[in-house]
Amino acid sequence: MEGMVVTEENCFYFLSVDGQRTLVSLLREIPALVDDLAITICRQDRTGKGGMRISSGSDEQPLPVNMAASDASDDLQNELAGWVRHVCETRGIEYVGSGSIIRLARWLDRNVVSLAMTEGSDEAYCTIERAMAKCRRATDIPLETERVVDHAEMGAARNLQLNVDTIARLAKALGGPCKKLTKRRINYLSKEAHAVVPIRISEMGKPIFLFGDVVDAHVELLAKASA
Repeated sequence: MEGMVVTEENCFYFLSVDGQRTLVSLLREIPALVDDLAITICRQDRTGKGGMRISSGSDEQPLPVNMAASDASDDLQNELAGWVRHVCETRGIEYVGSGSIIRLARWLDRNVVSLAMTEGSDEAYCTIERAMAKCRRATDIPLETERVVDHAEMGAARNLQLNVDTIARLAKALGGPCKKLTKRRINYLSKEAHAVVPIRISEMGKPIFLFGDVVDAHVELLAKASA
């Protein structure tokens, strides 16, 4: 059958063993890419437009978002979901889990052999990489040196659940009261000052914090230090 290769184990694959390894490496880049997308989507970039609205606790206010990043994120999610659905329908496998980008990518990582035995899988790398490239282009926006964080933007960012690395990158992007919220500072707030605690531990074993909790702890300690 065209496109099919035979391995030394006498199994029929549409995607070679080397191709499987290359695809897995690509899939494992996705969690970091998702972090960058989260930062870009909630930033008020000069290139961003949108009509998303959030509740600030009183009145509903418009939230400027980067729609290119949001659209790219949707495209990547749809691409991954399409491959998961294709494998499940072809191989008679049931998918259990959320439809998040990271969950879908990890499922494909764990089930790469089933994917490789599914017709058309030789195109998976190219189509997924193309969707990821769109995400990278959307996040490749220079940060402004000085910027004002409005109430709506900070309100949206406060609800994000992020690891230490991503919090530090988002804080740098937002500036304002978050300007000095570095990785070292976050680790200090958590491990030494015990001013903030993780809300959960990720599947990768990393502590996940609510961004707003970290900002509050940071600002509170700064106020005490200057008192």
